[in-house]
Amino acid sequence: MPMLEPIGRDTLGEAHALLAQGFPMRSPAFWSEGLERLSAHHAAAGLGPIGQIMRMKGEPAGVMLTIRSRRADGRSVVNLSSWYVDPRFRLLAPRMLTRVLEEPADVFTDLTPSPAVTEMIGRFGFVQRHAGALLVALPVAAFAPGGGARILDGVPEAADAALLAGHRELGCLVLRLVTASGEMPLVVSIASRRGLPVARLIYATDLAAVRAAIGPLARHLLARGLALLEMPADPGDSVPGGWFTRRARPTFFRGAPPAAAVDHAYSEFVFLRI
Repeated sequence: MPMLEPIGRDTLGEAHALLAQGFPMRSPAFWSEGLERLSAHHAAAGLGPIGQIMRMKGEPAGVMLTIRSRRADGRSVVNLSSWYVDPRFRLLAPRMLTRVLEEPADVFTDLTPSPAVTEMIGRFGFVQRHAGALLVALPVAAFAPGGGARILDGVPEAADAALLAGHRELGCLVLRLVTASGEMPLVVSIASRRGLPVARLIYATDLAAVRAAIGPLARHLLARGLALLEMPADPGDSVPGGWFTRRARPTFFRGAPPAAAVDHAYSEFVFLRI
């Protein structure tokens, strides 16, 4: 029978080896740096283990990161990421997921599921949140009007201010979208794609407002040396300079729907910087 063991300091090396085996397109340094960032955050916040290792007869056979966080309204969130099961034991993957979902949490998310996982997780109560993403060429989008919207740096005074400040400490951009109807926080993570820095929208309370302000946002990000923005979307969503793609993985959640239109806070986008 498979056994699950929490990933701790004494099993971090085994987790690293399994992840390197399951995702060979990533370098060993990618996993060691990402696991170190995630472990340090979980330890500082008292969030417990960063994931689970599945064992068969004592042998490491699978791994999954379970990135925990809490929202301002008190909801606990577990983001499932980087799931790999040795091909010899692939039939045990559903059992592993069942065990992981026994962890206490109000919401589970899966933001980068593989095609095989995408087909499976609906049977476990997950609901699709977004079908893909808009890729936005910022030099083109920068010519779009913004209807008077402005993008400012800084953490606004809001209920989620602690979350916003925490992401700034983790290297994300925390911005304020100011319009005639009010102010909204945005969090943007930065990743490298083929050696180029790419921005990804990971937190926003209103996606329609972000799309309407794509011109000012594009100009602000261009000034930071960024040329491409990825933001969650569904077919039919559009912005100047952007195109919808399903090559970006669909996103899923289980439990209460996220309060924000985009809530990828404290996810692999932040800790693994993908």
